[in-house]
Amino acid sequence: MGSNTGRALVGAAATVVVGGALIAAIAFGVASAAPKQPVLQATPAGTIVVAGKTLPHYTLNLATYPDSLQGVHGASGGAHPDWVTYSNNNLSAPPNSAVTVTVKQYDTGGTPNNTFFANVIGTVGGTETVNGKAITSIDPNNVGHTFTLRGIPENGQEFFLNAPFPAQSSSAPNVVNIGKGSYPKPIVVTFTFVTPANGVYQWNCEFPCGDSVAGFGGAMSTFGYMSGTLTVG
Repeated sequence: MGSNTGRALVGAAATVVVGGALIAAIAFGVASAAPKQPVLQATPAGTIVVAGKTLPHYTLNLATYPDSLQGVHGASGGAHPDWVTYSNNNLSAPPNSAVTVTVKQYDTGGTPNNTFFANVIGTVGGTETVNGKAITSIDPNNVGHTFTLRGIPENGQEFFLNAPFPAQSSSAPNVVNIGKGSYPKPIVVTFTFVTPANGVYQWNCEFPCGDSVAGFGGAMSTFGYMSGTLTVG
């Protein structure tokens, strides 16, 4: 992980309403914004049957890196080459469709501030696959990153999804060379969810892989690194 990734395990919590239950979650506050990134549009992939209903099917391909030498930041890593990052943070998909997300996870990790985020929530079937194996949760002491997608309550959006990614071993050899970066063989996580109504939804990682005491500064509180948006519609 990058030098910005002092993954402290102390943090503040906010309250998130999920299915009528109150769940302690890391506060999602964005302190600053990176330059606007190109939109990554979901790719049409025919149709898929979900809960007995045939829906349009789309795919999104992402990656999580321990530095910013990949993705939309460019080969130089942009303003913060040592910050952890997603490959793209400005996502778009149609409403009322099934979207299958595939994430290549290259980073290390540990225990999140709230182990609730080790659970798979809001996906089709309540599962994700990790290297092809279907699971409902991961080891709470071995979380690399999460893709945690939320509706904005003040906009009347009630939506919550959480997909956790296992961490790479700190001793895993770097065998993948991409541009200027060298990384372990990726852990491949795949999950499918049904998009809600038109609107802009916020997502972020809930592992404290940034700076500051709580680990939620720097990359974690900056759009374009470990947080972003999904525009539906």
